[in-house]
Amino acid sequence: MRATRITALTLASAALLLIPAAANAASANAASANAAAASSPAASSPKPGLTGTPIVLDNNVELSGYDAATDAAGNTYIGWISDKNNAGRKVHLCTLPPGAKKCKGGIQTIDSLGDSSAAGLKVLVSSSGEVILVWFHDTTASTMGPQGGELAVATSDMGGTLSPGFDMGSAPSFGTLLDARLGPGDKVWTVAGPPAAETGLQVRTDLQTTGNLVTVLKTPYYAGAARIRFHGSNAVLAIQKYGAITVPVDYASYKHGTWTSFAKLAHTWTSDADLGLVGTSSGIRLITSIDDASYNPVVWNWNGSSFIDGALTGDLNNCSPSSHDLVSDDSGRVADVSVECDDLAIANLPDTRHAAVVRYNAHGTFAGGDPQITTTARGKGWVAWSAESSKANKLLAAPILLPGRDVTASNSAKGNHVTVEGPQSCLPPAGIAVGVKGSPAKNWHVVSKVLRLGSSVVHSAVLNGATLTPGNSYTLSGTVKFASGGSHETVTAKLKFTSCPTGTTSG
Repeated sequence: MRATRITALTLASAALLLIPAAANAASANAASANAAAASSPAASSPKPGLTGTPIVLDNNVELSGYDAATDAAGNTYIGWISDKNNAGRKVHLCTLPPGAKKCKGGIQTIDSLGDSSAAGLKVLVSSSGEVILVWFHDTTASTMGPQGGELAVATSDMGGTLSPGFDMGSAPSFGTLLDARLGPGDKVWTVAGPPAAETGLQVRTDLQTTGNLVTVLKTPYYAGAARIRFHGSNAVLAIQKYGAITVPVDYASYKHGTWTSFAKLAHTWTSDADLGLVGTSSGIRLITSIDDASYNPVVWNWNGSSFIDGALTGDLNNCSPSSHDLVSDDSGRVADVSVECDDLAIANLPDTRHAAVVRYNAHGTFAGGDPQITTTARGKGWVAWSAESSKANKLLAAPILLPGRDVTASNSAKGNHVTVEGPQSCLPPAGIAVGVKGSPAKNWHVVSKVLRLGSSVVHSAVLNGATLTPGNSYTLSGTVKFASGGSHETVTAKLKFTSCPTGTTSG
């Protein structure tokens, strides 16, 4: 049984702290902003986590799948399937432009083609800005044979009018849509599963093509979760056993038109959290649970043929994740949202391996599906989650700001050691701890120390990332003067980092 969470990890300081006097001299605009902010003692840095009041998208409904994605212009799209008062399941789409506080033009609703069976909706955004909703539903043919289900699609041009749903390809009768992603050339790849307790998966590599072929993959068990992601023209598919805890994750890969057999990933447990899989600019990453009772999340690197270098992300909360939704954006990072007891845990893995986490108490009981996240390269985005309502479930969404991750750099001379604390690239527009520390050698002592951002002295313990120019590079320099009798030594440690750019997309 999982241990309950004792304390929440909070990455933003509760106290109001002064921000740096000036930014890097290379950016006049950033320097001006920092100087103005430093003149106000009450100024505080933006805090990561939820940055606005949650929007209730749907209420007192039965949910059958929801998802979110963001386009190159920063518009976020949240789609879902719900049934209110047993009136039949409908498909919905909400468009949220940057800074939105409500759905642009209201919520669009269309028929799901499966009043009692529509489920598993995925939201995709093509390189041209086309929004594609994909979901599963059964038909009358489902009672007559094994391939009576359908994979349906509806489209919208950058949040414009949502088309009626239309069937694009068959699927297992009474099965599930486990995943849908855009692959090379903006082709829609889908992974569909059979009815409960049956093995095997159906993979389509081009749902849009009429008469497209289905590849049936043999699985070692009934897969309760499956994720497919891409690196270049190659695909990786990871699965986990339904209802299992100590069974390792399995994976297969696709190259040159051929799938490998599934292989087990040692030292992983499926626990009760769906695995996370994401493609980044530096390769494919997998997150699952470590194979012990802590269930702490572990990230793995794809080397082209297998997953290697499993390492704890650093989220060691006593209440470990019970879900994962991984995304990447043009910054190259990985972002994740998880349920941890009563909290939404929002994680930023700027190097795709190590997490900074901020938590939000959801003030309710999670129900109706796993939380979903989408981000931009700047570190802003949206989280959607569902919870119990007075009659059934409700779906909520809120804007978020990712936390920055602290790292250190050091330097030594004659046994005197200097450490600089500051942000790892890239830093979102949020506050993050900075500082310099001197550790003298035996018979030495610290005379003075100073921390500079570029050429400007930093007078605060928190750096305000919002005052830095997006996409620029900066250097934190910590200089400490040491003395021993008549001898003096000056040691400087430097930490280089970038501010997150104003780029695009995830989903």
